[in-house]
Amino acid sequence: MREAKQTDVLKNLVLFIVALAIVATILVLAWYFGVEMPAQKALLHAPENLCSGWYC
Repeated sequence: MREAKQTDVLKNLVLFIVALAIVATILVLAWYFGVEMPAQKALLHAPENLCSGWYC
């Protein structure tokens, strides 16, 4: 009985870790497509006269 209880706890722990990894992956993909990719595309289409002054 005790071994069955330990395997249930381990099974629940593994399921929790897998679920946490899936949620984290979804959040990171949402951040990438919502924030990072548009910022990178905006930099690609920057105007030619963006730099003005002696430092460019």
